[in-house]
Amino acid sequence: MKLVFNKNEDLEISVTQKNGNEIKEFNYVEMIKDLIHTKNLEEPEMVGDFTDSEIGSIKAMIQHINTDVSEFYSEDD
Repeated sequence: MKLVFNKNEDLEISVTQKNGNEIKEFNYVEMIKDLIHTKNLEEPEMVGDFTDSEIGSIKAMIQHINTDVSEFYSEDD
């Protein structure tokens, strides 16, 4: 799953979920279910005029989630 961050002309940011070609409204529970199954979020996609700081923050958040999920599942081994 990939999270897609959309920034509109009013500088409002919304998030959708992308699985292959299917795009759905963001749902936290569905994201967790997918993380349990795949154990990884794909590189995020950003649509709109994001600042370098915003891009860095979003990418760091995804990396942090992936690291925590990976560490959680490696403890099970």
